[in-house]
Amino acid sequence: MSEEENSHNLFLYVLLGGCILVILSSFYFFYFKKKFDFIIETNCNPETETCFHRDCTNPDDCPPNGFSNYNKYYLRASDFKACGINEDCTEACANGKIKCSKIECTENDLLDGNCVSPINLKTN
Repeated sequence: MSEEENSHNLFLYVLLGGCILVILSSFYFFYFKKKFDFIIETNCNPETETCFHRDCTNPDDCPPNGFSNYNKYYLRASDFKACGINEDCTEACANGKIKCSKIECTENDLLDGNCVSPINLKTN
């Protein structure tokens, strides 16, 4: 083998080793450690609290949970297993079983119709 072939082989080994290292570290952090966040949706009553809103008159425009009025929460992926079989995290978040951070509607969301509040319902 010539010196040029050895340098090409060394480059390929380093490249292959780097790819394997990236794959293994990603698998470790995402599968075992679960070092990322989920955004979940829970049921919401617009008569008592401000809720995100989507039009579900066309079922194809709605997600499988079917919520037209919903709350959004951030939670760690490692905590998601505490939500239960049906993946509804409403009770787990309310009871403090897991740490959930509620995403609040902004004024722009209310003006754009992405959120509804009890005050808006009373004035309509």
